Amino acid sequence: MATLIQRLLNILKWNSARKSTAMKLPKKYHAYFLKTLAELLEQGFSLNQALDFMQLLMPDSRALLQGVLAQLGKGEPFEKCIQPLGYGVPVVAQLFYAQRQGRFIQALKDNAAHLQRMHDYRHKIIRLLSYPLLMGVFLVALLFGMRNFMLPHIMSFISPRVYEENLLVQGLVWFFTYLPQILITTTAVFIIILTALDVYLMRISYFKRYRLLCRLPFSQKWCRWFCTYKVAKELGYFFEAGYSLQQLLDVLIQYPVDPFLAEMAQFLWRELARGHALTAALESCGIFTREFAMVVYQGELTSQTASKCLVYADKLLNDLLTDLSKKLAYVQPILFILIAVLVLAMYLMMLLPMLTMDGF
Repeated sequence: MATLIQRLLNILKWNSARKSTAMKLPKKYHAYFLKTLAELLEQGFSLNQALDFMQLLMPDSRALLQGVLAQLGKGEPFEKCIQPLGYGVPVVAQLFYAQRQGRFIQALKDNAAHLQRMHDYRHKIIRLLSYPLLMGVFLVALLFGMRNFMLPHIMSFISPRVYEENLLVQGLVWFFTYLPQILITTTAVFIIILTALDVYLMRISYFKRYRLLCRLPFSQKWCRWFCTYKVAKELGYFFEAGYSLQQLLDVLIQYPVDPFLAEMAQFLWRELARGHALTAALESCGIFTREFAMVVYQGELTSQTASKCLVYADKLLNDLLTDLSKKLAYVQPILFILIAVLVLAMYLMMLLPMLTMDGF
């Protein structure tokens, strides 16, 4: 309930927040900013010099870059300075941990490539769904027009006896008569279910949240892939930088920049304190793929845990995006089928007077 009230207050404060939102870096420049900054640092620029030069490359965002420089001058860490630009927790956490792993420039490149990939992926999905959705909106508008203007005239041509004897006629008339109620009820139920689930998930910890999502049939596989990808990637980077498992968990717990990783580290710490091996602790989490524990076990045997975790994380991300694309590809034909059914219903409704003349 508190979460819902807070969200309502946020909506009421939208006008005051609009100015700060407008000051964020446009999403299409997120990847470019990190990529260009990494290239300048590689060429020997200091961080301040690189940000000064980028004001010439991004004149529309000069005020934002000056704000970052001002925060750096106050001693704030870089990842905290760029958070107001619109970068999410995953990017901020990656850059924070990367500085302790000695791979800050590489992390800038990796995050830039990841953001660009996600940007292209979102545009691909939008292109995939925009046409059928637009057709659906126009068709619903036509159906409402038919209900309000044509249905009364069509009903005047149908005799009461034919209406009572013909189930098809009754079904079509009922559908067009209660079309607004059907759409409003369906939309309301869908929104209520999503809102209730969202409010519940926001009230529990990240670890419990992912555990729940890993049990739901529609999100189980994707959630396991995502959780395994995040943890495998961090394990790989920390081990590659020479951290021991204890040092890795200490950093994640002491600096909870990413709440999920911090909670995951606390769980693993408790399991290890009970005498469980890392592979057994990973299996007991209930949010990882079955192969992840085996990947870590084989890595420990061959002293290749870092490389194997990083390779496995890349594979999981590719599998996740590929599977999402395949599933979303089914949405377009389903939408077209629904549109075809509505068009057929509309034609049948217009032809009802002729179809019922001979006692259809």
